[in-house]
Amino acid sequence: MAKISVIVPVYNVEKYLARCLDSLCAQTFTDLEIICINDGSTDSSDKILAQYAAHDKRFIVINKKNAGVSAARNDGIARAHGEYIHFMDSDDFIDSDYYEKMFAMAIQTGADMVVSGFMTNTKYARDMKYKSSWVACSVYKKLRKTYAMTDGYVWRYLFKTDFIKNNKLQFDTKMISQEDAIFVLNAIDVANKIGGVSGTNYHYMFNDMSVLNNRDSIHHKKIKEQYKYAKKIKRDFACAHGVQWLWYLRKILRKF
Repeated sequence: MAKISVIVPVYNVEKYLARCLDSLCAQTFTDLEIICINDGSTDSSDKILAQYAAHDKRFIVINKKNAGVSAARNDGIARAHGEYIHFMDSDDFIDSDYYEKMFAMAIQTGADMVVSGFMTNTKYARDMKYKSSWVACSVYKKLRKTYAMTDGYVWRYLFKTDFIKNNKLQFDTKMISQEDAIFVLNAIDVANKIGGVSGTNYHYMFNDMSVLNNRDSIHHKKIKEQYKYAKKIKRDFACAHGVQWLWYLRKILRKF
């Protein structure tokens, strides 16, 4: 059984996919199973996945009809056999020591989740790096240290597989936006502790062909509606745990 199951939803990312998969192959931590969910791609993504699977037995390719990123991630959870799970987007990449440091922190602390900083190439998000490692147990500290109110990206986290499955954590398949932020918030709520990792980063790359950048007006309307819904979920969560001031400070946190 692998130590880490990497779940990679793939949909029409032929331009970026090799960069993502190469960063997985280059990891100093090698005890991985890499579950690639080909979500009905119509470009050459399936051929690229087949090439990697043919040369590296750690790659597992699942081809399915298009059902969205949430369904793909849920399929990955069901298939995962590793002790830990990481959700990676197929147009991004990670530092070569990413899993080595994330796994070490998970083992050292016994945390249900460990989180990294990230770097990005887009003006729509700002780099967020941790200068030192940390552990958080209270809801207040977990929210403050993870910046979950502003940077609730699921790809920042390494999760215990049993933690996800025992708490029946799933992605909402009706959501095409903010599904990861809601998943992360639900996980933070039930996690015994979260560890923060310094010195290695996830690289979030802006992709103008991604689902969120679809220029269809109906699609944009749906994204806006789901963004408002997620904002309400976050606000209600903060208020329920007595840390609503973190919610009201979210714009300041995002700015700085």
